Amino acid sequence: KNLLFMLVLLLPLAQAFSMNFSDRSIDYTLSNGLKVVLIKDTRSPVVVSSIWYKVGSSYEREGISGISHILEHLMFKGTKTMSPGEFSRKIKQIGGSENAFTGRDFTGYYQKVHKDYLEICLELESDRMNNLVFVQDEVSKEIDVVKEERRLRTDDQPISKLFEKINKQIFGMSRYGIPIVGTMDDIGSIKISDLKEWYDSYYTPSNAIIIIAGDIDFTKTKKMIEKHYGQIEDRKVMRSIGSINHKSSYEDILTYDKVSKPMVLMSYKHEPFSEDNKKEMYTLELLFELMDGSNSSRFAKNLVDKKMVAMNTFISFDTYSANDNLITLGGSPRSGITLNKFRDEILNEFKEFVKNGLEEGELEQVKSRLLANNIYKFDSVFYQVMQVGMLETKGYNWKLLDAYIEDINSIGEADLKKIAN
Repeated sequence: KNLLFMLVLLLPLAQAFSMNFSDRSIDYTLSNGLKVVLIKDTRSPVVVSSIWYKVGSSYEREGISGISHILEHLMFKGTKTMSPGEFSRKIKQIGGSENAFTGRDFTGYYQKVHKDYLEICLELESDRMNNLVFVQDEVSKEIDVVKEERRLRTDDQPISKLFEKINKQIFGMSRYGIPIVGTMDDIGSIKISDLKEWYDSYYTPSNAIIIIAGDIDFTKTKKMIEKHYGQIEDRKVMRSIGSINHKSSYEDILTYDKVSKPMVLMSYKHEPFSEDNKKEMYTLELLFELMDGSNSSRFAKNLVDKKMVAMNTFISFDTYSANDNLITLGGSPRSGITLNKFRDEILNEFKEFVKNGLEEGELEQVKSRLLANNIYKFDSVFYQVMQVGMLETKGYNWKLLDAYIEDINSIGEADLKKIAN
């Protein structure tokens, strides 16, 4: 009886929530150029307040690689009105959590708090958009921290080093060839003047997007945003990328390192996402789910279980890439299987699919799995913010998300065979 009663209580809540962002979102732009996206989700009294700056490692050049990530660290080190660490302490005092991240195309900052404390987040975040201070002692400390991150996440990680080598070989020190964390030499040579110039050039309203998701009132939230951000003057955004004379090489890379088992990576250069190639990109996404999306995918069934040539497999692919990017297939062969044999067996899975097509019911299962994986993520207001932010900072409209299910369902066997070939 209790279980039935709970289900009856929860049903209206489930019916009130729409998966479509357009049904519960608004976007607009302030007079200073700051874009705002507000997403209503009343399933819990929580909000995620975030700001995204359209700058990341792909905006950098040799000599200052890693500067976006270092600046991310310094955003917590004090402003004209706040001491170092005070931002984080204030968020902790109201029971919230906060963090930041740097990617290839963006640098983002967020706070997750009870809805009653949203304005505190906006007040604090707007302050450091306009009033950041640079103190040599704090800069030196954070450069040392980033150097240690570089050692732990890249220099001590054989696979990370190999990915970095592949990207540099294909793209050079430009766009997606630049490591997000930067090179050790560049990290150590970045000066306060470089950081100030980066901050002044990119941390300005017309280069930023505020994204707030959760139990919010649109009218009240718009007033709060105008109050804290509306008076910040915009500065001219300067995107300066050094001239690159790099010729891509497709020579094999063979590297020796301290690994428990060998690893094979096969990388393919691929074009950026666009409205024109949207179906092709989604078809790739569906194909890779078919091949390596779960324990019931073809790589697992055929290469790991049946033929026993692989210990593990993986596919790396960024659907919404803003620049030329890499698709990487890889994994580790079982003992006694040569690297060439392993490589050939992976590629043979695509050849067999092109030749024989789908098994009965396979397409429906793969689509259901892919869609379910994406839909479940929207239970999180943080993930909703992340999805919208990653699209908007790359120049893509968040409304792509509403068409995703229909787009995936429009893909047929012929589309998959074509892309696999």
